[in-house]
Amino acid sequence: MDRIILAFASERAHAQLTRTLGSGGLVPTVSCFSGAEAIRAARKLGSAVVICGFHLRDMTAELLAADLAGIAPVLVVSSPGNLALCGDENLIKLAVPATRAEFFASLDLARGALTGAAPAAHPQARRSAGEEHLIRRAKAALMETNLMSEAEAHRFLQKYSMDAGMRLADTARLILERYTG
Repeated sequence: MDRIILAFASERAHAQLTRTLGSGGLVPTVSCFSGAEAIRAARKLGSAVVICGFHLRDMTAELLAADLAGIAPVLVVSSPGNLALCGDENLIKLAVPATRAEFFASLDLARGALTGAAPAAHPQARRSAGEEHLIRRAKAALMETNLMSEAEAHRFLQKYSMDAGMRLADTARLILERYTG
């Protein structure tokens, strides 16, 4: 079951994201307007994805993500200028305007951060040129859509791969399918 916490200062943003989630068959578990409410809800639920704007009534998305580190990943949806001010590792950034596919791909990334699956042991093998190209393309997609630096995109791919027990190239392929499909 998907546990989603919406945290936006504006009721209009709440309504818009609720409609978008509904179009994908999802319903927010909790809706709140402040970071404190989102933190309480995330701790009570145990595991959830928090979708928020850059500014909440009592804090920024970056402060919220820092408070929720290890509890819930945070998907912040905001303008590119605001997202450039965010740097927390627990944040997944989505610049608006964004397509529905980009939104759901970013939500999938946040959900993947919840898996906590033990990494599979893989023998150290060299990647083919095709796999390296695939990884570069996935990093570029993350950098463009989620306004990550190259280091953040690479770190995200590595963490997602380890959490899911997948090879980096397979994770890159999955990312590209979600962002282009």
